[in-house]
Amino acid sequence: MLGRVTVGLFFVLLLWGNLVAGLKAGLACPDWPLCHGKILPPFRLDIYMEFLHRVIAGTAGVALVVLSYRRFRHYRGGAKAVPALAVTLLALEIVMGGAVVLLQIPVRLTTVHFTTGLVVFLLAYYMMVFDGVRTSPSFSVRGYPGLFFGIGVLVFLLAALGAYVRHADAGLSLPDWPTSLGGLVPGLLTGGVLLQFSHRVVAALVALTVVALWAATRLDDHLGRHRRMAGGLVLLILAQVAVGGAVVMTRLYFLSTALHLAVALAMLMMLARMWMRELSPEGRSS
Repeated sequence: MLGRVTVGLFFVLLLWGNLVAGLKAGLACPDWPLCHGKILPPFRLDIYMEFLHRVIAGTAGVALVVLSYRRFRHYRGGAKAVPALAVTLLALEIVMGGAVVLLQIPVRLTTVHFTTGLVVFLLAYYMMVFDGVRTSPSFSVRGYPGLFFGIGVLVFLLAALGAYVRHADAGLSLPDWPTSLGGLVPGLLTGGVLLQFSHRVVAALVALTVVALWAATRLDDHLGRHRRMAGGLVLLILAQVAVGGAVVMTRLYFLSTALHLAVALAMLMMLARMWMRELSPEGRSS
């Protein structure tokens, strides 16, 4: 139960941070760790968006520490590195969160802050699945597990690149969709145009990879056990394409960008589940 709560809190935290960025409320509380010099700031929508972001982060952090402590007690050997890494990255996230505010949202640091939070989210998901009592923790990037891990890394890199595009204010460098400045490839690949076009190219690569995975589940007997989830990934890809277009056509409307991230997180969780399924005794023996 604690694992699910922790994962849920980090899911909400990542989405809430996206909403804060979309509403340009990241500096509504210009000081840190207080907000306008108070524990409970004055009521204003943008201030409370950022303030609640900090509240959710604090709650998720406490849940992660408790979860990591329990897993550290039950894990054996090198698996103890997972909860230790989760807590270490959480501490780093706290420091970076303060630096992001005090340095007025620098692009690179803000992107690293997001991607580190994404890693913590995935570590929490790992600890949710592998409790160390009923299911022993395992790790592999070879064979079939490596296939799902590699696709997950590709989706992770796409999310990180999307965050960089967003924080670099390059999200509307290509204001049309599905074309890019009226063509398949923009005439000038520099600056924000290069960033956003790179994001679209990686997104297309992810889409083709997921479709290929779904096709492989129909041809490979071992992968056939993942056919339903692979089909779900294809549906998520179709949804992500539609939402990505909506993000551009609505000129980065904050709800469409939040939904864009939500679908990406769902894809990461599904790929993580497929990877972990291969790490189970059933997956290793088949």
